[in-house]
Amino acid sequence: MAAGQRTSLRRSSLCRVALLFAVVATGSTALTGCGSGPPSEPGPVASGSTTSGTVAAVGLAGDDNRFSPFDFRQNGGGPTDWPITFVFRGNATMERVKAGLCRETRHPWKYCDPGGSMYLYARTGATGAHFEGFVGNRGIKRFGENCASNDFTAHMRMYAPPADGGPGADSDSFVSAVYGNVVVATVHLDFQDKAGCSGRVHGYSDVVEEWFIEAMKTIPGWQVIPDSLDLGNANDTFVVMRDVSGAHVPHVYENDQLATEVVIS
Repeated sequence: MAAGQRTSLRRSSLCRVALLFAVVATGSTALTGCGSGPPSEPGPVASGSTTSGTVAAVGLAGDDNRFSPFDFRQNGGGPTDWPITFVFRGNATMERVKAGLCRETRHPWKYCDPGGSMYLYARTGATGAHFEGFVGNRGIKRFGENCASNDFTAHMRMYAPPADGGPGADSDSFVSAVYGNVVVATVHLDFQDKAGCSGRVHGYSDVVEEWFIEAMKTIPGWQVIPDSLDLGNANDTFVVMRDVSGAHVPHVYENDQLATEVVIS
């Protein structure tokens, strides 16, 4: 993807944030004026990918670990939720990523609460303990003060197979002879995060990716490389009204398929 295309996508993302307020006010699922289009199928998976049943899996260049390019709303597959937009490597573990974002950033959005669980398909390669299946994660929600008093939270879910091939722990990561320890993550915005710390609108992965990038740049020992990895999981902008606790809640989907690489020393 050319640099001009990436710039256009970023500007389009900002435009769609402005339209978010119209979605909340009207409940309309039609986004216009930002180059939006109808729902599209995920793009072709990355080179060297494999398939497990109906779950497409991608891998980093030269590595035999595999993961789905989207997470899922149910354990075992089914409807997808958000695209993978971050790949942490080097000395990355689930706890290391969480600790950095919640305790080490100089960004003002530094308080963290968990969200609800989603699930990712993961399969380990030849290095490390063998695992194939789905892993769940509630993630972290970053905000300024407390979840009940903020209109916006930035929600990241992090995924990795169990470190020991068993029930898992904070040391979980993919183990790679090429990339070291690897954790992958999805991000999205929760708008009007009030009672129960859920929201009235969810989505805008590309916009929230930029927010997390700015926060990560302030963490000592983290090298942040935006738009570094093409995971083949782009989609046009579209809205799905999902039933959340009896309410129809807009979920706004968009992704430019270029994930941010974060090297943790």
